[in-house]
Amino acid sequence: MNQARPATRTVVVYLCTTVHTDPQSLLRVCNAYADRRSWRVVDSLHDATGQSDPTKARERPALARAIESLTTTDASVLLTVSPEMISTLATEYAQITGRVARAGGFIHTMGWQETQPDNRRSA
Repeated sequence: MNQARPATRTVVVYLCTTVHTDPQSLLRVCNAYADRRSWRVVDSLHDATGQSDPTKARERPALARAIESLTTTDASVLLTVSPEMISTLATEYAQITGRVARAGGFIHTMGWQETQPDNRRSA
C-alpha cells in the first residue's frame, strides 16, 4: 500500500539520450525546472540507449530504477524533458505510464522549450 504523499512534490528526473549526448546540461535544466516549482529532486537517472525498448529493464536500467524509486521514496513525479525520452511508440509509452501509476506516481514532461535559455520562465 502506498503511503500518503507530501504536500510538496518530490521528483525523480529521468533522461534517455544517445551515447553521443552529454546529459549534464539537460539534467541541470530539469533540476532548475523542479526548483522553480519548489519540487524536491530525490534522484536523477540517465540511460544512454537511444530508442531502445523502455518496457525491458535490461535495455533501460535507469528507467527501471526511476520507477522503483517511486515506490521506495516519497517521490510521486517522474520528470523528463519529453514523452520521446520514454518512448516514441504510443503502446510502449502507455505501458510505462501504467507502471508509473501502479508505483504511485505520474509522468511530467516539461517540454523541449524549457531547454532553451530564452524560454525558461521564473517561478
